[in-house]
Amino acid sequence: MQHDLGFIEAAQSRGWDVLLDAAAFVPTNRLALSRLHPDFVVLSFYKMFGYPTGVGALVATRKALGRLRRPWFSGGTITVASVGADRHHLAADAAAFEDGTVNFANLPAVDFGLDFLDDVGIDAIHRRVGVLTGWLADALLSLRHANGRPLLTIYGPSDTERRGGTIAVNFRDPDGQFIDHQLIEARAGALRISIRSGCFCNPGAGELAMGISPDEMRSCFVRLSDRITYDEFRRCIDTKSTGAVRVSLGLASTLGDARSFVEFSRSFLA
Repeated sequence: MQHDLGFIEAAQSRGWDVLLDAAAFVPTNRLALSRLHPDFVVLSFYKMFGYPTGVGALVATRKALGRLRRPWFSGGTITVASVGADRHHLAADAAAFEDGTVNFANLPAVDFGLDFLDDVGIDAIHRRVGVLTGWLADALLSLRHANGRPLLTIYGPSDTERRGGTIAVNFRDPDGQFIDHQLIEARAGALRISIRSGCFCNPGAGELAMGISPDEMRSCFVRLSDRITYDEFRRCIDTKSTGAVRVSLGLASTLGDARSFVEFSRSFLA
């Protein structure tokens, strides 16, 4: 976390506001905002304890909120509005940035979820997920085809140093060619194994990891129609993968879950 602290301070010293995306971090780690001082932090309660879906939080300092200028408003976000005068005043602090009625039917579940995490202990969750992640990464890296080529490419660290509970991989055949990540997900789903495939809402990181250059992307946009379908893009890129497979471990994961994915992965060995 010391490196992250330096990045935040360096950006703020140059006049930047810093938004820290902690959605994947806080489910298994403590986030010490007494040490880190970003202007904004986003998190997902769904990722922390699985329910309710669609409920998260934006944590912001009052100073940072005060710098924002919202060009529109909706019900519940204002103290007064006038059509004739063409003026309105936003409510104070966070209330100004809510859009209409908040999801009050689901919000009580957040209290129960936070109490549950507190009872289990975030440090215990951190240790357990770390052990499971390390075991799974080692097991996946040991899988090799008959010719000795590795079955999987793991992105990011191969150990648990500076790695969370998520492992992104691509499967490869004995010749080293990508196995379609959509095929991997479909076969896993048929076995009731929940994984995710694609670029995970991060096309920039995906292009970099898959070795797809800006010129290749520009060429596809020029060659294809104005509205490119995903399948057209996949054919344009040809031999390169357009995504990866993501396995996520968390509070509810067991060693049996990890073993099931390893055994599933073995089915692609040749």
